Amino acid sequence: MAGSGEIRDRIKSVQSTHQITKAMEIVSTTKFKKFASIVAQSRPYSDSIHEILKNIAAGVKHENHPLFDGKKEVKKVGVIVMTSDRGLCGSFNSNTLKKLKEFEEQHAGKEVSVIAIGKKGRDYCAKRNYDLKAEYTQLIPETMFEKAKEISENIVEYYYADIFDEVYVIYNKFVSALRCDLTVKKLIPIERVETDKNTPYIFEPDAEAILSSLLPKYLNIELYQAILDNTASEHSSRKNSMKNATDNAEEMMKELNLQYNRERQAAITQEISEIVGGAAALK
Repeated sequence: MAGSGEIRDRIKSVQSTHQITKAMEIVSTTKFKKFASIVAQSRPYSDSIHEILKNIAAGVKHENHPLFDGKKEVKKVGVIVMTSDRGLCGSFNSNTLKKLKEFEEQHAGKEVSVIAIGKKGRDYCAKRNYDLKAEYTQLIPETMFEKAKEISENIVEYYYADIFDEVYVIYNKFVSALRCDLTVKKLIPIERVETDKNTPYIFEPDAEAILSSLLPKYLNIELYQAILDNTASEHSSRKNSMKNATDNAEEMMKELNLQYNRERQAAITQEISEIVGGAAALK
């Protein structure tokens, strides 16, 4: 029965793991539903301001603005990398950090600086001696918009001060509970999107003043939506990882219980055989 004892200990260990993963799955499911709802509520506003900018950009094709025009030569690139503060979310963080490495390789010969959102990205960049311009951790829904505004204002200042010549963001765009798309998006310079509308605009006081006010707000909303998408994707990935871990633990417990019963039955059969053999020897 020594083998049965070992199996019994393994069953207890797997049961303990099962309880932990099940509890984490429930917590992650609750958080996922909360952020999925916030994403769904904020996306129409994000889409609307993008549509407004597209229409205005079409109406000011001949107007110049630094955030539209870009710079003649790109030597310094800033990238905002969004990861999570905690692990146990499958390949969510590792895929993002692999994309950062690919991004750096694609911009070889240029100075790449990082703004890290999330402890995993911050720690990764710190260990590999990236030029870390800023870090943001422990973001909560109540402060996400303000943090997005702070980051958007900072990158615009860096752009005007020639610290960045281009700015990108790497994040996971939330699609559904089972899917998120790892996205690399250029934030600055802002792309002029072509539209079929040719409605003339009258600007008051002037186009430059309107664009100078609108473009930073647009970047703020873009970053805020990206943070929400990334957070919802994080909780979705963790929920799915914990569900898979829970299912694997349940399957392992079934196999161990079956193995334990076989071992126990074999031991009982052996004892019966020894008893019968001993009785026959006494006759």
